[in-house]
Amino acid sequence: MRHPDTLTDSKRDQLDSILDACPDLGTARDLAHEFSAIARERRDQDLTSCMTRALDQGPSPVQGFAAFLQNDWDAVVNGLTLPWSSGAVEGQVTRIKLIKRRSYGRASFALLRTLVLAQPP
Repeated sequence: MRHPDTLTDSKRDQLDSILDACPDLGTARDLAHEFSAIARERRDQDLTSCMTRALDQGPSPVQGFAAFLQNDWDAVVNGLTLPWSSGAVEGQVTRIKLIKRRSYGRASFALLRTLVLAQPP
């Protein structure tokens, strides 16, 4: 999944021989690179054509991924267009799970509540 410009000559030759042996892998790689660029650059206008191509030309796992995205299409488009992120919430959930797991059930609810509500260092 590295950008082709970052590969050494030997790695590029190895990749070319693998892709020659399995054309589906080349198609999957191209579609994955395209989807990654669309998500990274937040180009929601290109998403429909990419998913259509994935459903029509992609190998079975890529088609499954594209079909899965279509199940919640509005959320996917909103994720690419809206400025909001759930990153802060996910970070807090991860922090709380760490606190909970660290105590291995030995802490009382009062102590857990104090640790969760305390400001992180």
